[in-house]
Amino acid sequence: MPIAVIGMSCRFPGVNAPEAFVRLLRTGGLSVGPVPASRLALWGEAARVTAAGLLDDIAHFDRTPFRISANEAPLIDPMQRLALEGAWTALEDAGLSPGCLDGVSAGVFMGASTSDYAIRMAKAGVATKSNPHLLTAAQNGAISGRVSYCLGLSGPSLTLDTACSSALAAVALACDALRLGQCDFAVAGGVNALLSAESFEVLAMTNLLSSSGATRSFDAQADGFVRSEGCGMVVLKRLCDATAQGDRIHAVLQGWATGHNGRSNGLSAPARAGQMQVISAALRAAGMGPNDIGAIEAHGSGTALADTIEAAALAEVFAGRSGPPGALGSVKASLGHLEAAGGIAGLIKAILMVRDGFVPVQPAFCTPSPRIDWAALPFSVPRITRSWTEDRRVVGVSAFGMSGLNAHVIVGAADTGQGAVQDAAGPYLFLLSAATSEALGARAAQLLALLQAPEVDLGSLAVAVSRRWAGMSLRAEFLAGTLAEAQSAVRQIISEPPRTAARVTGKIILEAAEGLCEGDRMQLGRIFPDLVSGADADARRATTVCPETDGGHLTMAEAVLALHRAGARILPHRMETGDAGRVDLPGYPFCRQRYWYDTLPGQAGGASQGSGPVEGG
Repeated sequence: MPIAVIGMSCRFPGVNAPEAFVRLLRTGGLSVGPVPASRLALWGEAARVTAAGLLDDIAHFDRTPFRISANEAPLIDPMQRLALEGAWTALEDAGLSPGCLDGVSAGVFMGASTSDYAIRMAKAGVATKSNPHLLTAAQNGAISGRVSYCLGLSGPSLTLDTACSSALAAVALACDALRLGQCDFAVAGGVNALLSAESFEVLAMTNLLSSSGATRSFDAQADGFVRSEGCGMVVLKRLCDATAQGDRIHAVLQGWATGHNGRSNGLSAPARAGQMQVISAALRAAGMGPNDIGAIEAHGSGTALADTIEAAALAEVFAGRSGPPGALGSVKASLGHLEAAGGIAGLIKAILMVRDGFVPVQPAFCTPSPRIDWAALPFSVPRITRSWTEDRRVVGVSAFGMSGLNAHVIVGAADTGQGAVQDAAGPYLFLLSAATSEALGARAAQLLALLQAPEVDLGSLAVAVSRRWAGMSLRAEFLAGTLAEAQSAVRQIISEPPRTAARVTGKIILEAAEGLCEGDRMQLGRIFPDLVSGADADARRATTVCPETDGGHLTMAEAVLALHRAGARILPHRMETGDAGRVDLPGYPFCRQRYWYDTLPGQAGGASQGSGPVEGG
């Protein structure tokens, strides 16, 4: 059963969105570099790290959309925070409003491994403080659990640790859960945060870290990898469901497999037989052969031995492949090694390749490794970025863990024959919301920029905005029949964003609902689950909403606007107003503030005690 990728997000070093990731890949850019002074201060004077791939605001977080208290936020591991914001952005990209998914059968599957924040808090003595939130603050199981809890998702929720294959194995688990009917859709990905120098020292002793400051996968000068941090997420749905529901499909996962090396040369050592087994199993699951694969997004750890073993495994699996050589690359050359999140970085790269039709140049590749038998390998490392024009574009993605667990996923281009959605005539309904007045103003500014873009489709934009931005506590809404009307309404919101939360708890009655046909009333009840009629038994305690009408009978758009404005609980994903996923919208404007354990009452600051990085660190 194929699985559709209907949403995604990424926050990698130097990359905060898939569009920025595409630009980095196309240009062969690098996101690793010297470690800033603020991060060295966090790690301590003993840190001897020359290069890494780092986020510039790892200590910052917006707790308000997730309803997390100011007392709990400083304790929460940054990996949990990254997962929360990443899941929110990916769900919006999938055409959903993340704040309105209570009770939805959606799974969460996250890959994570180390927990530097827990180590830092223990050293600072935070564990001795009386705080009930410590129990879940830094346990990796809460990475997936907190996403499910904060968004109200009721499907399976698991955090997986198989070392560097964690994220891709989590994606495989999510696909299995969808195939078995355990959830309606799933959020899957991985996260990594580099908050301690100790883990660098351990890896340095094993000669796995690059001394040159670059990850040179499959190159003659390969001398190890550069460590990186970040988070990547995808939203997955059964392909048949995604097609039936009109979702935008970025790519299709055709097959996947995981498998352990078994008894080999060592628990953490790469094993050719184990890699061959899992790649072959994924090909069988996809119903494909060697000639169907146009590119391999390899694990490519950048160590001479591991790259040689991986190339030998690929040569044997694809020995019968004919035609021009396929492309062989590794995202680690661009981003560094995100470790537990490395597999999701490679998967998102492959999704972008098949979706946008390009094969990116491999950075830091000059001379092919002489240890690899290139004549036996039907793949070559791209030295320039080129277009990928074939109708059938398929990439195999690998991730191998020091636990011995290998994972491989086959990614194919989606059918581009999805028909255009016919929008209803205006006026068009726009529903906006946010957790704070500041964020609502920023959200309105995002909408104004979209309304000012060339060739904007007002109807399609209204559908996408209302489905993906509605339902939070601070709300704004308007009807617009023309572009000028919409721009004027948005400017008004920007100048005076609402500062009082709109909220109706309990049942609600819509006055003059008889102006709606039976079908509209039924649809309205699905969108607003607390809506009742005056004849219902619950009506005695219900709140009455009186909509403004533009003369004549009440329209469906006017009814939705009035109920949203009043603060009624809304389920935007039930709005049957066309496709909400095929329009690109910016992600939620998170208003991040610094939250670190040294800001708790009674905690002393100072770098030696583990103070968080300053802005830009």
